[in-house]
Amino acid sequence: MRRTARSVFTLGLWFIHATQRPTLMQVRLAHVLHGCTTLGPGRRTVLWVRGCARRCPGCIATPILGEGPSLVLDPDAAAQRILEAPGEEGATFSGGEPFEQADALAAVADRLQSAGVSVMVYTGFTLGELRASPDPGVAALLAATDILVDGPFVLEQQADLLWRGSANQRVHLLTPRYAHLAATLDSPGVGVELRLDRESNVFWAGVPSSDFSARLRRAGASRGMLLTGHEGVWA
Repeated sequence: MRRTARSVFTLGLWFIHATQRPTLMQVRLAHVLHGCTTLGPGRRTVLWVRGCARRCPGCIATPILGEGPSLVLDPDAAAQRILEAPGEEGATFSGGEPFEQADALAAVADRLQSAGVSVMVYTGFTLGELRASPDPGVAALLAATDILVDGPFVLEQQADLLWRGSANQRVHLLTPRYAHLAATLDSPGVGVELRLDRESNVFWAGVPSSDFSARLRRAGASRGMLLTGHEGVWA
């Protein structure tokens, strides 16, 4: 029998079938992953938000950029999921575009920072664009962020760099918490994590090299596995 491997960004505990309509102070998530070591320093819980208006060519998050199944949580519930995960140093917000849900994520980040948990955020905007925004939610999320990885993914500048996929993107240390990492930010990337769930679906998280997906497909095909995308929620 042919097995199917799904190329998605997270390993979850259960599948959420229903799509809910969020309010301003709710966060709409596509995936949640605990214990990730490839998207920021230490062990982290990663929240991939659903939705992004940019549609950068070559974006690896294509399945979650538009409408689709979502896990909708208020800030307290989202923060609690992270705080209850054992051994986590921090949380990373990716997507999708986190600053399209800035109000809700700022509230999540505030709760995490109060509990001593660090916050890292990926965005397709530049730091200058965010600082120029009149949106108070954007300012609030920036104020609660320790590390910001900014800039759109540019396929023509794809590069193997720490925590980012193209050479135009920058890692900004917005607080002193990770100042000791400043000299390492131009290091090569740390690759991706692969995990299997109980149904033998393959999940990966991280910033892949340019040929990662092709190599993964070839490796799967040689073992009778078909690699496909996945638009559902894993949380």
